[in-house]
Amino acid sequence: MIRAMTAAALALLAGCSGREAANPADPSAYAVRLAVTPAAGGAVQRIDLPAEALAALRSPNRADIRVFDGAGTPLAMAITGPAAGRAALDSVRLDAFPIVGPAGALAAEGAELRVEQRDGDRVVTVVRGPAAPSKPVTLGALFDTRAITARARSLRLDAVLPPQQPVRFAVETSADLADWTPVGDKILYRREGDRAGALGPEAIPLDDVDLKGRYLRVTWTSPQRLLAPVELRGATIGVARRLDADDRPAIATSPPRRIDAHDIRFALPHPAVLAAVAIAPAAGEMLVPVALSGRNAPDQPWTPIGSGSLRAGSTAPVELSGAAFSDYRIEADRRTPGFGAAPRLTLLFEPARLAVLFDGKPPYTLAAGAAGADSRYLAIGELVPGYRPGAEDALPRATVAASAAPLMDLAQPDDSLFSPRKAVLWGLLLLGVVALAAMVWRLWKPSPS
Repeated sequence: MIRAMTAAALALLAGCSGREAANPADPSAYAVRLAVTPAAGGAVQRIDLPAEALAALRSPNRADIRVFDGAGTPLAMAITGPAAGRAALDSVRLDAFPIVGPAGALAAEGAELRVEQRDGDRVVTVVRGPAAPSKPVTLGALFDTRAITARARSLRLDAVLPPQQPVRFAVETSADLADWTPVGDKILYRREGDRAGALGPEAIPLDDVDLKGRYLRVTWTSPQRLLAPVELRGATIGVARRLDADDRPAIATSPPRRIDAHDIRFALPHPAVLAAVAIAPAAGEMLVPVALSGRNAPDQPWTPIGSGSLRAGSTAPVELSGAAFSDYRIEADRRTPGFGAAPRLTLLFEPARLAVLFDGKPPYTLAAGAAGADSRYLAIGELVPGYRPGAEDALPRATVAASAAPLMDLAQPDDSLFSPRKAVLWGLLLLGVVALAAMVWRLWKPSPS
């Protein structure tokens, strides 16, 4: 009898888990499979992951993504994407204006710069109090960055350096050409003068500096006497461009559950990190302030993850922050009438991009969503020789045959008193109590003698 109860308990436990073992090497084990068509061009190409694939992921680090060839072999790939804050990188090319003056003039107290027009070219000269009878030399370069509104991430110099000599470049900004603030520096070394044989990446980090209304100055020094002059011809600034909400992968959902006018619930098939939720009132509400929270089990407290105000005619989503959740709650401000009907929801995800080596036989398949899959990502530099930040933007773009209007079916929140899962758990508990009582009764049962 006890053995039978134990077997029944194990069967109930297995049914309660509801999870099947998936083989990540099998394309059919993934929840979403989409056809991929490589573009004409190189073997390494980029794939911008569609919302269908992102919504199906089971791993918070996006480990359960594969690209299979026609033989079912996973291809080598790396994952990249905009940095935190949905920032993508743009490049701004700038011409350099040489700074001319006596040697050491920039280090003098009260030194200022003045922009002059000479023979059709702009030249920057050093203006300071006492005159210095020395031959003018090139002290650095000035860049007019006043029109750049986005924050600067990096600076790449178009320069000819003396070969096999280290040169330290210092970057500063100023609004008036007099008071300068350091924002970055780096030592560059090349075996040959014009980019050949560079020792490591040459981008100078700028840490999101604000350049709007300011000039940028680059100067250079060396611990040894330079055998050839530094020729700085221009520079490329990498700036952070915030993506609009429409640029993020988005997927509409089935209608959420309306508990009452001020309480809307929806549940995802599995925990996911959402970047934002677009909430569209369906009953003509003019203004509804809302607060969003999430949790992963009915016995957990709700964790606040975002808030905003919904206005008629506005499509601005409510930005979210926090961990991965499966259950979500939308609370309308009690000072308003709330929602007359369940609103329409659109889930937004942070963008992600793959760099894939298409070296197999077509057809190719993008697969996403398999529990227990391990990460197979390579470093981007292993796929793209000589990789530099932003190089993935120049890769050919493979086409993914995603749905034009994907829809996610929301799960039923497990918060009712007699949900199937709770009934199974209660049955398992009662069965365990009965089995324990049977064992105690057998131990205390008096022998026939």
